[in-house]
Amino acid sequence: MQLKTCEYILQHLLPPVRRACLLVPELTLSILTSSNPLWHIPYEEAMMKLDRSDPWWAFLWPGSQALSRYLLDNKSLVQGRHVLDIGCGCGASAIASKMAGAINVIANDIDPDALIATDHNARLNNVLINKFSSDNLLQNPSMTLNNNVLDLLIIGDMCYDDQLAQQIVNLIITARQYHLRVLLADPGRHSFKSIVVSQLKDLMKCVCEYPIIDSDYIESDFNTIKIWTT
Repeated sequence: MQLKTCEYILQHLLPPVRRACLLVPELTLSILTSSNPLWHIPYEEAMMKLDRSDPWWAFLWPGSQALSRYLLDNKSLVQGRHVLDIGCGCGASAIASKMAGAINVIANDIDPDALIATDHNARLNNVLINKFSSDNLLQNPSMTLNNNVLDLLIIGDMCYDDQLAQQIVNLIITARQYHLRVLLADPGRHSFKSIVVSQLKDLMKCVCEYPIIDSDYIESDFNTIKIWTT
């Protein structure tokens, strides 16, 4: 049986949520929240209805919420600049970059469905993402950095394990070689603290901290999201 297309899911199963989260009410996104009946059935059953195993792009994770809020509150960081959103998911941070005045935004995710969702959500917010990339930048950072004019890399909450955290370290080191600034959101995951902060403590600083206030996305171990920059 053919899988439901991402376009079908976005149009029929994930209706747009206005004021997508409490922290970033400016955004309208087709995401899964407690306002959707799928939220209230067992996870496995909901995934069967979506015809996907783990559609990370169907959620607005706290890291993306905080990163989007920071970009919208600090427009001078992105106005007139070229931005690359790595692991864009539903596209919230890429969209926020455009809303804040970025001249060019590249949305990157290894899941093609995430790029479709980002394009769809951008149109809901009356912005257009300039380019989409499915390159695995964590394995080969120079792949895109060599071929695009960039000023800023933005990374949501991605340090879920030690391997990803080390790849983020390598990406940040490579970005510095290209004179690029990096903004990264993290709730205090062990891999981020033990690997990224430990290895880059002289290169990064925390510039902001937001409470996780949306009950849909509260994790038992975390209460806030910190924004870090190089």
